[in-house]
Amino acid sequence: MNGIFDITQSDAQLQAILNKIQPLVDTGSIAPLGFGYGVCETAGATAAKTVSMTNTVLTPGGVIAVNFQNAFTASSPTLSVNGSTAKPIKLYGNAMPMGKVHNNTILVMVYDGTQFNVIGILSQTAAAPSGFVDLALPSGILWCEHNIGAASPYEHGLYFSWGNVIGHVEGSGYDFSDAVYAETPGATLTGNIPVNGTYDLARHNMGAPCRLPTAGEFQELNSNCDSEWTDEDGVAGRRFTSRINGNSIFFPASGYYNGTSLYNRGSCGYYWSSSYQSATGAYNLYFLSSNVNPANNGHRRYGFTARAVQ
Repeated sequence: MNGIFDITQSDAQLQAILNKIQPLVDTGSIAPLGFGYGVCETAGATAAKTVSMTNTVLTPGGVIAVNFQNAFTASSPTLSVNGSTAKPIKLYGNAMPMGKVHNNTILVMVYDGTQFNVIGILSQTAAAPSGFVDLALPSGILWCEHNIGAASPYEHGLYFSWGNVIGHVEGSGYDFSDAVYAETPGATLTGNIPVNGTYDLARHNMGAPCRLPTAGEFQELNSNCDSEWTDEDGVAGRRFTSRINGNSIFFPASGYYNGTSLYNRGSCGYYWSSSYQSATGAYNLYFLSSNVNPANNGHRRYGFTARAVQ
């Protein structure tokens, strides 16, 4: 036979297979290692995405890049390449979270035979809201670059007892004591802080869609970022840098209030989560120069700083 294949005519089955492959080779339809690039114009609200790629045959182990023209607004997206069976698009083994794919976003994916595993995200047009940083976390949440009540990453901001929306500036004389806390709205909570302006201090002070992070989201931050103890602009703290996209945020070591006294300023950071632990305790991010604990249990009456997410 003509072409790159040369076998004996006696093997009829192999000959039949090669007769199907040869036209693909002759027309350049097979690409080395399954690499390919295409533009997907499927509507954002349609979960079943389709794309055409010239000179590409979908191959397990192959890497493709797709420019999605429309933001993903449907859950559990799938992708069909050149009319193939639709397969799920996954990020870290989970369905692509809402908010990760904006208009004109390129996803680089490895096809494993059963799904498309995202290994790179490049947003061509969208940016995080002003004051918020996209760390490309699996949940898709954005982290504020400064503490609540602060105007820059290097200000400590306000100090709050857990479940209370009124913050207090350093040196205000406010008493973070058991007796005072017992008379506050937060003392009545018997579960996680609800996302509203009555108990969620981020929602109250910064407006929707801001809210306090959960203990699980502090864990996500710590698990997907490298953090280092540093001194920036004369302020000690920790910088968390995403292992996924390289973006980072700084948390000052703002210390905490017990009664009317400030402790551990410059050596430790304490940041409230919305997660309930007990009648007297709640979870918080705690760090010092040598360690990070994203699920520390702190007394609810203590005055900690806070950081918003959305």
